[in-house]
Amino acid sequence: MKPTATVLLTVSLLAACAPAVSPLTERNPSMTTASSSIDTAYWTEQPYCSGRYQLRLPSQRHHGSTHIDYNGWSVMVMFNDWDRNVRTINRFKRSGYDGTDIVVDTRTLIPDRAMMQVTRSDFSWERSITIKEKGMPYEADLYFKLDDNDAYIVRGYFYIPAENGKAPANWKAKEKELIDGMEKKFRQDFLNNLRVRQEFEVPNRHGICLIGGFIADDGKKPFTAHTTVGFAKQHDMSLEIMHGDELEKGEPTLLQRDIAPEKSALAKIFKITGYRTIRQGPRTINGMSGTEKLIKWDGNKYMLIWERDGGNPRVMMQFGTEKKDGTKRSEAEVLAIWDTVLPTLKPIK
Repeated sequence: MKPTATVLLTVSLLAACAPAVSPLTERNPSMTTASSSIDTAYWTEQPYCSGRYQLRLPSQRHHGSTHIDYNGWSVMVMFNDWDRNVRTINRFKRSGYDGTDIVVDTRTLIPDRAMMQVTRSDFSWERSITIKEKGMPYEADLYFKLDDNDAYIVRGYFYIPAENGKAPANWKAKEKELIDGMEKKFRQDFLNNLRVRQEFEVPNRHGICLIGGFIADDGKKPFTAHTTVGFAKQHDMSLEIMHGDELEKGEPTLLQRDIAPEKSALAKIFKITGYRTIRQGPRTINGMSGTEKLIKWDGNKYMLIWERDGGNPRVMMQFGTEKKDGTKRSEAEVLAIWDTVLPTLKPIK
């Protein structure tokens, strides 16, 4: 199962009028902006860990990713929904059906933490052309819980081939073998390396930070997610991290791309209002070479983006973009926040 790339609002060289800017290399924020205009201790109060990276951010925050792709698996996150999912799993187990599908097996993998349920289509081996050609389809779902009541759901699929257009003689034995194999795979790829992680904890080894949890790995397994972070009493802004969007060879970089996908709502806005590039150019963060582009439009709406060379990760801050009247912050304050937070970005290892 190939991870689906996350689409980011991309940025172009529309800046014929953009001011020339010297490259920034891990400077003190006060060298580039009026950082004294903000409370730097507040903006870097506690560690924040997401995917394979960490930042320092305000401690009062809310964050999440609704969908994750990890090492070929698609993972759905359902906030505050573990208890409801457990009730649903048990109801399906008792009835023997999940909608029109037959419940084949339900297993507790970790008491109160992880469950697995396997279903198959309620098709006839002899009457279904699809079953005769491809086999009987099964779905195996792993459900696990971390620190909070959030439910993580991982879906896997397998088939049992037909024999001469009929159910194989060893159907049930083969079924158990494949279900056992799915459980082993779930344990290897998730549960064996999964642990609860406290809010401000940053592990000192390779792996993936989830909300309330951590999956230890070798640091090389593909991971794609789009994480958004909001902060208490900061209703005009947000921070986003795009993980895993590796650029293909020849694909345009941050400074070469259009600011917004063609026909998008943002592209339509820019055709009317245009935008001004505040700053753009190379910027190295904690040894990670990359580029940044900071833009402003409609008077007081800001989008600030840094992209590591190769595309992974991208970090974006927006100010006032979700409000009709934009933000009340000054440009100096917006830049000061950006130049205080961004230099705290570093890989976890």
